[in-house]
Amino acid sequence: MCRLGIYLVCNYPDREGFLRAVELCNRYGVDFLEIGLPFSDPTADGDVIEKASMEVLKRYRMADFLDSTKQARRIFNGRLYIMTYANIVFSYGIDRFAGDFGFIDGLILADVPYRESNRFKKPLSKKGIGFVYFATPESRQEELERLKRDANDFIYFVSIRGTTGGEFRLDDETKRKIEFLKGAKHKVILGFGIRNKQDIENACRYADGVVIGTAAVEAMRGDFETFLLSLRG
Repeated sequence: MCRLGIYLVCNYPDREGFLRAVELCNRYGVDFLEIGLPFSDPTADGDVIEKASMEVLKRYRMADFLDSTKQARRIFNGRLYIMTYANIVFSYGIDRFAGDFGFIDGLILADVPYRESNRFKKPLSKKGIGFVYFATPESRQEELERLKRDANDFIYFVSIRGTTGGEFRLDDETKRKIEFLKGAKHKVILGFGIRNKQDIENACRYADGVVIGTAAVEAMRGDFETFLLSLRG
């Protein structure tokens, strides 16, 4: 069964709208949520998510994001992940972050490769928080073998070269890399460029699930409920 994940920028377009979106995701059976903690230099994010993050940072602080994420945890029954950048966790303090966010299932740091992950993984694991590894079309075979061996939650496969919001596509080499990772004990989830039901169907011919980011953030400005229903058909 193909798993569906939705990415939401924390407190975008505002706290009430964000929590309503979380409730809708729970009502319509979204399998997991990624909550983006806004960062001023989001190198992996395209224009839509970057703009949303900048808007939110003008009105909310880290304490607000923590409070809203706790509320999201109370609302949403599926697995809950935080996606952000290393500087956010460094400046907050890794141990403090692990303690305060101990209610989440996993952490995704968009700018932390496998070789630099241990400094985060160890303190997080003490609190039961998984560290999600990235694979990309550029990942070499030896790196894929390490990911397959060491993954402690799902493997996030970035489907396209570039930032979020591009057009979804998979070349033959990328398909072979996904197929190799699928033998792991954990799921392989495709992200970047997936916007609609057709993309989901195409992606799930190769992966165990998808996460939708840019299209979900765009939908937050319109009819988010209709958007969610369109994904399941």
